[in-house]
Amino acid sequence: MNHAISRRTALKSAAGAAATAGLAKMLGGPAPAAAAESTPVISTERTKIVILGSQGGQNLTQVTGTALRCGTSVLIDVDGFVTVLDCGCGSTHRIAEAGYDLNRVNKVLITHCHADHIIDLGSIATLSWSSGRNGGEPDRRLKIYGPTGVDAYMRHFRKGLAMSIADQEGPLGQVPTFDKYARWHEFKPPRKAKKVYSDGHIDIRTIRVKHGSVPAVGYRIRTPDVDMVFSGDRGAVGDTFPQFAKGAEVLFHEIIDEDLVVRTLTAQGAAPTFIEHLINDHCNPATVGQVATEAGVGTLVLNHLIPGNPALTDDYWRALVAPHYSGRIIVAKDLMVV
Repeated sequence: MNHAISRRTALKSAAGAAATAGLAKMLGGPAPAAAAESTPVISTERTKIVILGSQGGQNLTQVTGTALRCGTSVLIDVDGFVTVLDCGCGSTHRIAEAGYDLNRVNKVLITHCHADHIIDLGSIATLSWSSGRNGGEPDRRLKIYGPTGVDAYMRHFRKGLAMSIADQEGPLGQVPTFDKYARWHEFKPPRKAKKVYSDGHIDIRTIRVKHGSVPAVGYRIRTPDVDMVFSGDRGAVGDTFPQFAKGAEVLFHEIIDEDLVVRTLTAQGAAPTFIEHLINDHCNPATVGQVATEAGVGTLVLNHLIPGNPALTDDYWRALVAPHYSGRIIVAKDLMVV
């Protein structure tokens, strides 16, 4: 499929009046999100995977009366050791809603430093630190890993919160100090798969993905009983992520309904450069299905949904991808145990 041609066609065909009519027909009124999968199909006795946030994009697009989608984030619990992948808006609260004390978070993985993936990182780091005051391990640590940009984020966050941190460490007696508690490790996105972290519970590898001008990565995470890959945000061309994902059991992949997005944003008068970014730097349903097929995964989880409007049902999203992938398709919803 020639993605460049399909994108140009989509852009040229977007007309204001038709866009408004089409969108109104599609989103004619609030519709409840489809029920979550009744039984987890990936999680096991040792590995639990929770979708904390399933919304894609640097906004929160909701319809009154429908279930809220928070910013993109996934929690992975392996034998009680908790890793959070991306920290979109609302993920801090979702951790608690999923039944986890913030102090149980051991590691955070960041795919890139767009706001919808990193905006809650400071909150998670700070509140997981202070939530360990009562009964927390004195030598506990939070390890943060991510591509270029993570160091600047954490340093500026630390500086901006200096007064509060000083009060915690001084009169309030918080130990260990914040600088000893939160340790971040920044790396340049590798063109070949690179190990980020490994122990007896989890093995984490990363690789560069192409997402506009922002340094970005995907992750492959192996636990004792699950082998899964996370795309982060990526365009259809310009990286080797499909090869990186080969042989995994599960693929978590972002998705954009480019036709709906183009019609909507054109009707709203959005800048053409912004529309081009969304189309070129994210993956449409055909690309997502093709990547899953090429990788040979048995399960595809559609996450980081653009648009994240809960009025778009599971069946709607599945129908977009099904012509291009014959395996199991799960549409992510907040607090779903996958």
